[in-house]
Amino acid sequence: MTVQAVTVVDGDQRARLAREGVDVIADAPAVGHMDTVLTLNTHIGTHIDAPRHFLADGGPVDELPLNRLVMRDAVVLDVSGKPAGAGISGDDLEGTGVIPAPGQIAVIKTLWTDRAWGRPEFWNETIHLEPSVSEWTAARGVAAVAMDCFPEKPFWRMTLAPAERGANHKRWLRAGIPMIQLLTNLGDIAGRFKLVALPLRLRGMDGAPARVVGVED
Repeated sequence: MTVQAVTVVDGDQRARLAREGVDVIADAPAVGHMDTVLTLNTHIGTHIDAPRHFLADGGPVDELPLNRLVMRDAVVLDVSGKPAGAGISGDDLEGTGVIPAPGQIAVIKTLWTDRAWGRPEFWNETIHLEPSVSEWTAARGVAAVAMDCFPEKPFWRMTLAPAERGANHKRWLRAGIPMIQLLTNLGDIAGRFKLVALPLRLRGMDGAPARVVGVED
């Protein structure tokens, strides 16, 4: 992802931005206003996947039903004791003692984004979800699933059987369960809250960056 200012207000602002460490293109003209260009993949950072991401005939992100994502009851499944590189299984979720009710959002808390985001180990030693996680959550009729780790076995770290590649994506997205990925700050919120997840309305696309907040009672 790149975020760069492409114009600035004046020379004074250019100097201020340099002191603040803001990325400004080398030839950004001073035109009386500051503009910024954002370039990113739709699956980097906090984002939401739509069925189209893995299913050829799946629906796009702009058609996701927002009633599954906005002011829904969310329950936290705390598996934050797992070490770097570990996998989370359905049995691990069962072991938390928290069972999402139908229509709730299951929030899988590993604290991996807070522990490692921005460092090489974030991807090299990522905590991930085993295929049994999507089976466990889908069986409970959740409205959506959210997580702060990688949602699959990391294909760049291990050899996967064909059935394992994209297993969680495919099961959730076929079931119409939106995937809210790479959350942050789950250590700062209660075990139950109202979740609001708003993807950018990118027409026809497979996913979108999202602003996700939790509202405590």
